[in-house]
Amino acid sequence: MTATAENPRRAPETSHTGASLALWFGMLGGPAAAFLNVLVTYQVVNRACIARSSIAIHVFMGTFVLLAVIAGAISWRLRTRAGSWPDDAGGMMARSRFMATVGLLTSAISIVAILMQWIPVFFISACQGS
Repeated sequence: MTATAENPRRAPETSHTGASLALWFGMLGGPAAAFLNVLVTYQVVNRACIARSSIAIHVFMGTFVLLAVIAGAISWRLRTRAGSWPDDAGGMMARSRFMATVGLLTSAISIVAILMQWIPVFFISACQGS
């Protein structure tokens, strides 16, 4: 670790647009997938009832689970790259560490939420509620 003039213990930090976008995707990708899961599958139920097949619902739900898992994997990779929590946290690395950790947690919650919404699809027909 190299030192800077103002703080001899701190490494210089540079801004990377790709890493920043990955942090935002990791943090918001899981909740966005859970929101889109509710939005899209609600619209697909009528078509699934007409077709007498729930395959379309399963495809969309599987896609949204995969999207949330990808967001979590990106957050995990960025979290391990950011290292451990220092005593004097501050700056871009601390922000990256925090965003990656929040991304891990929100992705995990989103995966659980989507899976819990997916369970009834296995037991209840698309036409059963109407």
